[in-house]
Amino acid sequence: MFIRQAKIEDADEAAELICMAWEECAYVLVGSTNRKAVQEVIKKFYKQPDNILSYQNIDVAEGRNGIAGLVLSFPSDHFPRLNKLLVEKLPKLYKSNATDYRGKVIPMLKTKEAEPGEYYIDSLAVYPQYRACGVGSRLLKAATLKSHKLGISRTSLIVKPENTEALKLYKKHGYSVRGKLKQAGTNFVSMVNAINRPGNSSNKKGLIQ
Repeated sequence: MFIRQAKIEDADEAAELICMAWEECAYVLVGSTNRKAVQEVIKKFYKQPDNILSYQNIDVAEGRNGIAGLVLSFPSDHFPRLNKLLVEKLPKLYKSNATDYRGKVIPMLKTKEAEPGEYYIDSLAVYPQYRACGVGSRLLKAATLKSHKLGISRTSLIVKPENTEALKLYKKHGYSVRGKLKQAGTNFVSMVNAINRPGNSSNKKGLIQ
């Protein structure tokens, strides 16, 4: 198993994993309850540069049998720029229901998921058959290393409070709950990890392990 930068040709697996991570938020974003249709839209954005769903922001874990999981991450200060393409393109998907777009999608895109100056882990997803094998930890480490290269010492993410396995993983790697938020009608908790600083011996307790 190794971690690498995502490629455009990984679009099928990436769309499936992003849909898995975003769950109902993906359906609200696209304005469809059809999983296949949602994944097709995600693929289109994935293949384009400079947007939240772009392959540029994704690292994948790959093993002998293909992609096992992914992590989508970027500096929180990039939110406005990365949201721009979504804001420009998504209204076309809502031609027949502009009310839903204004009432659901715009508020979701405006939800404050991270604080300024952080490195935000937007999505982490692992196929069921690869869970409990350390893949999630390796993907978290990859995202943290990217934050270090950019000189950002604080990483953050959001997760559903009922996702106990994910909460356990994040807490194991030094994350703590700092608050609550709601996105697309779903409750999340915001978690932050400020102990993973380059050159800091406390890395031994954080994601670097």
